[in-house]
Amino acid sequence: MLFSVRLVSRQPHDMPSDQWQALVSEQLRAVRAQYDQGKIRAIYREAGVGVLAIYDATDAREMDTLIASLPLARYFVETTVHALWDMVPSLPPA
Repeated sequence: MLFSVRLVSRQPHDMPSDQWQALVSEQLRAVRAQYDQGKIRAIYREAGVGVLAIYDATDAREMDTLIASLPLARYFVETTVHALWDMVPSLPPA
Protein backbone atom coordinates (compact mmCIF):
# COMPACT_ATOMS: atom_id res chain seq x y z
CA MET A 1 0.00 0.00 0.00
CA LEU A 2 1.39 3.40 -0.95
CA PHE A 3 1.31 6.44 1.34
CA SER A 4 2.13 10.09 0.74
CA VAL A 5 3.96 11.31 3.85
CA ARG A 6 4.85 14.93 4.65
CA LEU A 7 7.14 15.46 7.64
CA VAL A 8 8.08 18.84 9.05
CA SER A 9 10.51 19.09 11.96
CA ARG A 10 11.78 22.03 13.97
CA GLN A 11 14.86 22.38 16.11
CA PRO A 12 13.88 23.12 19.72
CA HIS A 13 15.09 26.55 20.87
CA ASP A 14 16.93 25.06 23.83
CA MET A 15 18.80 22.41 21.80
CA PRO A 16 22.37 23.26 20.75
CA SER A 17 23.00 23.24 17.00
CA ASP A 18 25.62 20.48 17.21
CA GLN A 19 23.16 18.21 19.02
CA TRP A 20 20.49 18.97 16.39
CA GLN A 21 22.92 18.26 13.54
CA ALA A 22 23.80 14.91 15.13
CA LEU A 23 20.09 14.02 15.17
CA VAL A 24 19.73 15.13 11.55
CA SER A 25 22.63 12.84 10.61
CA GLU A 26 20.91 9.93 12.41
CA GLN A 27 17.70 10.81 10.57
CA LEU A 28 19.44 10.66 7.20
CA ARG A 29 20.90 7.23 8.00
CA ALA A 30 17.48 5.95 9.10
CA VAL A 31 15.80 7.32 5.97
CA ARG A 32 18.50 5.72 3.83
CA ALA A 33 17.90 2.38 5.56
CA GLN A 34 14.14 2.63 4.91
CA TYR A 35 14.87 3.50 1.28
CA ASP A 36 17.28 0.56 0.92
CA GLN A 37 14.60 -1.75 2.42
CA GLY A 38 12.13 -0.55 -0.24
CA LYS A 39 9.88 1.19 2.29
CA ILE A 40 10.52 4.62 0.75
CA ARG A 41 9.88 4.69 -2.99
CA ALA A 42 10.72 8.38 -3.47
CA ILE A 43 11.62 11.30 -1.24
CA TYR A 44 11.71 15.02 -1.96
CA ARG A 45 12.90 18.01 0.04
CA GLU A 46 10.40 20.84 0.23
CA ALA A 47 12.80 23.79 0.44
CA GLY A 48 12.45 25.52 3.78
CA VAL A 49 9.55 23.30 4.86
CA GLY A 50 10.26 19.59 5.29
CA VAL A 51 10.15 16.41 3.25
CA LEU A 52 7.56 14.66 1.12
CA ALA A 53 8.00 10.92 0.71
CA ILE A 54 6.17 8.08 -0.99
CA TYR A 55 6.21 5.08 1.33
CA ASP A 56 5.32 1.49 0.53
CA ALA A 57 3.99 -0.14 3.71
CA THR A 58 1.84 -3.19 4.34
CA ASP A 59 -0.83 -1.18 6.16
CA ALA A 60 -1.43 1.88 8.33
CA ARG A 61 0.01 0.17 11.39
CA GLU A 62 3.33 -0.44 9.66
CA MET A 63 3.27 3.12 8.34
CA ASP A 64 2.90 4.44 11.90
CA THR A 65 5.78 2.24 13.03
CA LEU A 66 8.05 3.47 10.23
CA ILE A 67 7.43 7.12 11.12
CA ALA A 68 7.76 6.53 14.86
CA SER A 69 11.11 4.80 14.35
CA LEU A 70 12.71 7.90 12.81
CA PRO A 71 15.17 9.73 15.10
CA LEU A 72 13.45 13.09 14.54
CA ALA A 73 9.94 11.73 15.15
CA ARG A 74 9.53 13.53 18.47
CA TYR A 75 10.44 16.82 16.76
CA PHE A 76 7.90 16.59 13.93
CA VAL A 77 5.62 19.60 14.17
CA GLU A 78 3.59 18.36 11.23
CA THR A 79 2.99 14.82 10.06
CA THR A 80 0.55 14.29 7.22
CA VAL A 81 -0.11 10.81 5.86
CA HIS A 82 -2.49 9.91 3.02
CA ALA A 83 -3.14 6.47 1.57
CA LEU A 84 -2.73 6.39 -2.22
CA TRP A 85 -3.94 4.06 -4.91
CA ASP A 86 -3.10 3.63 -8.57
CA MET A 87 -5.84 5.14 -10.75
CA VAL A 88 -4.33 4.02 -14.07
CA PRO A 89 -6.16 0.65 -14.17
CA SER A 90 -9.51 2.44 -13.84
CA LEU A 91 -8.87 5.05 -16.56
CA PRO A 92 -10.78 4.54 -19.80
CA PRO A 93 -8.72 3.64 -22.87
CA ALA A 94 -7.49 6.56 -24.98
